[in-house]
Amino acid sequence: MSDMKIQVAAVAVSAAAISTILLSAGPASAHAYDGKDPYKSGCAASKVYTGKKASLKNEIGDSLGTVKLYYSRRCGTNWGEAKVSKHGTGQITVFTSKKNISFTYRAGNGGRHWGDMVYAPSGVCAKASATVSNGIGRTNKGSGTTAKACG
Repeated sequence: MSDMKIQVAAVAVSAAAISTILLSAGPASAHAYDGKDPYKSGCAASKVYTGKKASLKNEIGDSLGTVKLYYSRRCGTNWGEAKVSKHGTGQITVFTSKKNISFTYRAGNGGRHWGDMVYAPSGVCAKASATVSNGIGRTNKGSGTTAKACG
């Protein structure tokens, strides 16, 4: 009987130890600026346009908007900004080789939307993509991705 109690206790301790290890093991590459708004954080005050832009095209090649990639010199971050119809909804994602962060936008704001930042200091390449939906039907949906910019 006592051997059985020891085995049960050992299993319980092992499960607790494993869950503690898993909870404390967050993403090693996470940074304080990841997922933050570039304007609310103040990072957009030092923004520069990377020169990387893409059209958000539907399946027949019509442009439904654009996405541009920006970089903050002060914060070492990248984010995408989309210009679409004021009725457009969609998602903006910024990518590096190690992570990506997405932001879903709703209609409004005059059709100007920006995604959240990803920390990408000098030497790290990034790109931005966006989607837009202006209503029902495939011709009302578009997407595009910028070329990479390496800081």
